[in-house]
Amino acid sequence: MGTIIRSDRLRIHADSPAQREALTETLRLYRRLVRDLMTVAFTHWPAIGPLEGNAVVSAMEGLIHPTAKRPDVRYRYFQNCYYKFPSYLRRVAIMDAVGQVRSFMTRHSDWLDGKRRHANARPPRLTASTKTFPSLYGGQCIKLDKKATQAFIKVRYRNDWVWMGFRLSGRLRYRGRGTSQSPMLTFNGKRWGLSLPEQFTPVKPVRAPKRVLAVDVGINTAATWAVVDDQGTVHARGFLRRQDKDREHRLMQRIRKEARRQTRHGTRLPPGFCARDHRRLKHLADNAAHQISRQLVDLAQAHDCQAVVAENLKGWRPKAGGKRTSMKARFHRWFHRMLVDRVQRKAQEVGLRTALIHARGTSSQAFDGSGAVNRDARNYSLCTFASGKRYHADLNAAYNIAARGVVYFQGGRRESTARAPQPKTERTPRSPVTLSSLWPKAAAAA
Repeated sequence: MGTIIRSDRLRIHADSPAQREALTETLRLYRRLVRDLMTVAFTHWPAIGPLEGNAVVSAMEGLIHPTAKRPDVRYRYFQNCYYKFPSYLRRVAIMDAVGQVRSFMTRHSDWLDGKRRHANARPPRLTASTKTFPSLYGGQCIKLDKKATQAFIKVRYRNDWVWMGFRLSGRLRYRGRGTSQSPMLTFNGKRWGLSLPEQFTPVKPVRAPKRVLAVDVGINTAATWAVVDDQGTVHARGFLRRQDKDREHRLMQRIRKEARRQTRHGTRLPPGFCARDHRRLKHLADNAAHQISRQLVDLAQAHDCQAVVAENLKGWRPKAGGKRTSMKARFHRWFHRMLVDRVQRKAQEVGLRTALIHARGTSSQAFDGSGAVNRDARNYSLCTFASGKRYHADLNAAYNIAARGVVYFQGGRRESTARAPQPKTERTPRSPVTLSSLWPKAAAAA
């Protein structure tokens, strides 16, 4: 398994006006330098484009930075406007500017080749004024203590570059697990932060897991989980719900009310309609996905699981919910893929295997093998088995997901094979994999 990079985010306490002024001026000057360097890189792209790594820095510095052996350069503007700019920070800005120009050239080349979202897609544009952040070389632009509680950063203050101390706070999850990379100075409009990347090799996962944690992502309940071993024994189960349902409901009601007011005379919604509320909904879903995925991975470790299993719903489209109904809006805001992606990333960090199994039949089949279930019309979270047993529908699905995950890791995955066309229309249905499929193995072992 290769290495991965994860980042710890710490808060920089810029308590005094001098500290806030220094950080603001440093970021402003860095972004202005990146903007100016992008124009140079784009102008000389035939010569800059084929270069990689340090060769890019040398070529760009040959155009903008005079030295004793190279007193004359083509662009004296940079020496006059960015006097005494730190050399390591200038090299970071060069790589940043060239990377953005390279991205634009790649996207523009794809657009010329016909790789577009739709036939009338406009060509990409090179945006020079970007909200980029500087990486700080250790020892040259930043000095951190061992516990990362204090940092000295080289900042621009009163037309001079000086070292200034800052207090840091936050939780370190990854620092010390591998090789530390260059920190990045960040700002979200309110608070200053420091991102500490760490490159490390995660723990090698078990090849054939004996115990898995299955996750059923739902609309009403965010995640229903169950811990099942390879003999079909359920060791633990539970429910995880979002804590921001009220805020989400209020925002959706506000958007719906404004949409009715805007379209009451048959007019269309304007571009960027309720963009702020939509952005808040997205941030709420992102935060909930982070918190719930962390809880699921912690539960898997607490119950000695070696894998996490979920349904593969990529490309799935809901049938429930009519047009312009609240149910349709809830399905539109469903964060299934976001949660699954977060779980996969966090599971990789701690050495857990992950699998996305086939979703058909996990909710409609009873875990005891009695056949199809009937969902309660009044309470959709309950279902009735063919034997008359009443059970929670999401727990039933979680058990079946776990069973399919165990079968998958044991090598029982289904592979598509070429078959001759059948003359008859009816097909012999396959036996669905449910929790009861693992019980014969437990009986044989006993």
